[in-house]
Amino acid sequence: MSIAILLQQILIIFLEIGTGAAITRLGILDDSNSKFLSNLVMTVSLPCTLLVSASIDGGRAAVVGMLKGYVVLELFYLVTTAFCLCLSKALGLTPGQKAVLIGTAVLPNSAFIGIPLASALLGSEAGALYGAAGIMAYNILFFTYVQHLFAPKAKVSLKTFLTPANVTTALMVVMLVSGLRLPGILESFCKAMGNTTTPLALMIAGGMLARSDLKKLVANPLVWLITGLRCLVFPLGFLAVLCLLPLDPTLRMAVLILASCPAGSLTAVLAKQYDTEGELASQAVAHSTLCILISVPLVLSLGSTLLGL
Repeated sequence: MSIAILLQQILIIFLEIGTGAAITRLGILDDSNSKFLSNLVMTVSLPCTLLVSASIDGGRAAVVGMLKGYVVLELFYLVTTAFCLCLSKALGLTPGQKAVLIGTAVLPNSAFIGIPLASALLGSEAGALYGAAGIMAYNILFFTYVQHLFAPKAKVSLKTFLTPANVTTALMVVMLVSGLRLPGILESFCKAMGNTTTPLALMIAGGMLARSDLKKLVANPLVWLITGLRCLVFPLGFLAVLCLLPLDPTLRMAVLILASCPAGSLTAVLAKQYDTEGELASQAVAHSTLCILISVPLVLSLGSTLLGL
């Protein structure tokens, strides 16, 4: 993978994030519009992106690759969760701070940053395929353990997992295994809708940054700790493990891309919902998103060299 291509794609991503920040500052994209666009991406354009990826000629091999990606990512999240639990105990963090630490340092933004970045660097089909694995790994841990940290008395139900992205991922697996394909006109429609996923998702991230207090982002040492873990320590540790695993180079690079993304924004949503360290969670998401301009080229260029891609 050429460093020039990587930097070019990172620049494009930040131009789209910057567009979101600019239109937010101009009052065009307010909080209610941002929530609407987030729902639109998660319920319409992202599922369309996943459905289009089912048309690749990978068959069962593609499913196996996606499931391998899911297993590797989930194990990575579990190991880093255990590390964060030990760290939070050593630092004497409150239960709310511990919940934010695990939700933001462990779980990356697989949907809004991971899929666009993987698609740009590895191709749209690989990006959607392995992005689906990232979404599954994220959702299973987030809607069970992380949600329990914020709301110990809340019950986990099957309905929690019946999101459009999860349902579409299951449908994608069925289509890949069975060889079923979308009708031509429906595939064209999904491709057109799916093309809006990346710019919309990144503009939403830009709007979140524009609404953040940048002074507070650099004043909180816990925010710096979370960003350091999420953007550098965990991805580099994961890279060291990936070098030892007998996996396809594209698969290894795809899961490294997903693991290198900034903190997922759902933790900030959950923290605000339960009125538990909402400001800290928002700061961690915004700060880690800003810092990927430096961390992602560093991690992925090193990964490209070590993994031979």
